[in-house]
Amino acid sequence: MLLKTRCFGEVEIKKEEIIKFTQPIVGFDEYKQYILMKNESIFPTFWLQSVDNPALAFPVVSPFVIDENYSIKLSVYDFEDINLKEFNDVIILTLLVVPQDLSLIRTNLRAPIIYNPMKKLAKQIVLQEEKYPVHFYVMDNN
Repeated sequence: MLLKTRCFGEVEIKKEEIIKFTQPIVGFDEYKQYILMKNESIFPTFWLQSVDNPALAFPVVSPFVIDENYSIKLSVYDFEDINLKEFNDVIILTLLVVPQDLSLIRTNLRAPIIYNPMKKLAKQIVLQEEKYPVHFYVMDNN
């Protein structure tokens, strides 16, 4: 399947690469299918490219790159929702906001995306505890 994207041009993808969001990214309810784009030149940042909207792509990063002590608790419902058997099988990502002023790059540590790569299911969750900020400025912590 050929996906024409705004950021990456034409990308050949396989149906089995498509990640289905059981709960959408906050504010983007109508878009529930993505692929995870890897680009070694910008590692550790990846991109969630919408399959439903070629103009929509989110930079994402592992929160453990930002804060090595990052930890979350998942509910039984979260496990069931993405068909997760063991916590060690989950990939956790957070959305990055990259403004023109790169010193203001931030991520939302309070609303991570949990992703089961074996089942290609994901969802964004909003943590109830206020342990992590919505706006975590990456450059302040390097």
